[in-house]
Amino acid sequence: MNSAELVPGQPAQPGPRSVPPTRGESGNQDVVVVEDLVKTFDSVVACDRISLRIGPGELIALVGRSGGGKSTLLRTLNGLSPATSGRVEVLGVDVTQARGASLRRLRRRVGMVFQQFHLVGRLTAMANVLTGALGRVTGPRYGVLSWSRTLRRSALEQLDRVGLADRAFQRADTLSGGQQQRVAIARTLMQGPELVLADEPVASLDPESAAQVLDVLVRVCAEDRLTVVCSLHQVELAIGWSDRIIGLRAGRVVLDRSTAGLQRAQVEAVYRDADSDTREPDRSRNRIRIRAS
Repeated sequence: MNSAELVPGQPAQPGPRSVPPTRGESGNQDVVVVEDLVKTFDSVVACDRISLRIGPGELIALVGRSGGGKSTLLRTLNGLSPATSGRVEVLGVDVTQARGASLRRLRRRVGMVFQQFHLVGRLTAMANVLTGALGRVTGPRYGVLSWSRTLRRSALEQLDRVGLADRAFQRADTLSGGQQQRVAIARTLMQGPELVLADEPVASLDPESAAQVLDVLVRVCAEDRLTVVCSLHQVELAIGWSDRIIGLRAGRVVLDRSTAGLQRAQVEAVYRDADSDTREPDRSRNRIRIRAS
């Protein structure tokens, strides 16, 4: 499915998933390589010796409790949160060593989708999408017409791909939450990334809007053969929309496997305490104590 086949204004529907290429085919190499990553904040260990590899075209769901290290891991992949120790390589670039212009070039190749959208509310949807191309232009831009015709056409095409071409000139703050997140996805696509990092992109949305947003994210990334690493709390969504699930608990990888044949209970186990399976239950907390009068 391409953008010309979408009807403007209608919700985008999920398309066929592309099959991620096998590492080594046609010179493909891992998009992300993390080895013994440690990230600490004072005395708090956010990432505890994490090691993983992510290949081209994979759609990865990160799951785990709040504070388990998911957001910190995503932020280390584009250098927003420097690693304390270990190795982080993204798109062939050693993120732990990248500085200045080298880090800026890498960030232009890595798109970010956030939970809170980070749109400029008073600007139109199209104007927000155009900001995704700021890394390719020089000088300031004032209004949609200050952008080239080629970039304006590209921004409209990206809005069309997420089913919002008819909202191109509507203020972003008048759109629903799900629509705003789709505008944010279109802005990321406008950047022309090779890797997309999504940090709880549907956490603030109702179930129907969340499913629509993930439909769009999966479809467009499959069409462009992008690699996606997306943190999610919704277990069923993670199983339904990803190729592979990585579970983090207390900063450590406790689950890493394909979603094929994966059971909900196996993912939910990530959310249990590390010693919950072997610890005797404390039934004393459930006792009713009667005080003598």
